[in-house]
Amino acid sequence: MENVLKGKKVMWVEDDLFLSSLISKKFSTEGCELQFAKTGQEALDALKKDKPDILLLDIMLPGVDGFEVLRQIKADPTTKDIPVILFSNLNQEQDVEKGLKLGASRFIIKATVALDDIIKEVGEVLTEGGNK
Repeated sequence: MENVLKGKKVMWVEDDLFLSSLISKKFSTEGCELQFAKTGQEALDALKKDKPDILLLDIMLPGVDGFEVLRQIKADPTTKDIPVILFSNLNQEQDVEKGLKLGASRFIIKATVALDDIIKEVGEVLTEGGNK
């Protein structure tokens, strides 16, 4: 299978630095251009300067949480078309529903997913063109 991620700009927002370094290494091996933010506000500021092809977004973040970041991204005409995959340990059905209602393409539960699965999900969303 061809590498759909090669050359794609992937941004992830994650306050867990260990997990973040694992994600970084994995996406680097796929040939992605990487952007990283540790907080929701950092992500929103970065999006004003540079638009990724896809955004992996943690929900539980210091300050502005992932739901609010997603809401702002989808409300802004310049960023609304960026596909967003929520990436969280929150797995209550209402959290998943809220994320999808706000415009997320997918909702991945951190505790139950391998890095290869994240790569696969990101590739699928990029291939589908973002939102279903």
